[in-house]
Amino acid sequence: MDRLVNVLLVKSGTTTPALVETHGDYDDWFRAALEPLGVRLQLVAAYLGQPLPDPADFDGVLISGSPLSVRDEAGWMPSLGQWARAAAAAGHPVLAVCFGHQVVGEAAGGRVESNPNGGEYGSISVPLTAAGRADPLFAGLPDVLCVQSTHKDILVQPPQGAELLAGNDNTAWQAFAMGPQLRAVQFHPELGAGAMARLIEVRGLSAPVVETDHGQRILTNWIEAWVRPAAARRG
Repeated sequence: MDRLVNVLLVKSGTTTPALVETHGDYDDWFRAALEPLGVRLQLVAAYLGQPLPDPADFDGVLISGSPLSVRDEAGWMPSLGQWARAAAAAGHPVLAVCFGHQVVGEAAGGRVESNPNGGEYGSISVPLTAAGRADPLFAGLPDVLCVQSTHKDILVQPPQGAELLAGNDNTAWQAFAMGPQLRAVQFHPELGAGAMARLIEVRGLSAPVVETDHGQRILTNWIEAWVRPAAARRG
């Protein structure tokens, strides 16, 4: 295995307690997906007011999902979005997931609101755009992704300067790029089918759930195409 790389996970909230009891929380899901790839995660709980560290101390930055809404207008939310944008602008790889996708998108001039098409849950199909098919984040994946999703809010106005990588009929902005280092996805690449099915159950919802490795492959692509090269540059 290649040497360990260090990734900062910015935790933006904690999921449903009944799901935590059986399948863990956001950090557990990322750890299970990334540790086999030689990733060492360090956690900072932004939603609890913990200060954001210098991104230069890490090989990459992840921003997790959250049951909270950007429209809650908590003071730490815009600060996190601007911090993530500054980290990417300084050359540090950033992958923002679900709530992270939204908070970064809004910090870049987009707008987050409740989805007029309704929430999107379970295993969903997400077509890639031409730019998405060419992006290293989706290397080796089919033109239509199968990924796990749970969200009620979306970017109803795109971020300024963002390139659309994926979208579907429910959520036009499922993934975007901003410059060479920042990638954001509305779905949950770290979430397994078992945890997804349990979340559907505890929330009293009905949605299809299937096993898929597309999320894991997206995370692997991010580590190999962004994080390891950043680690090599840092020496």
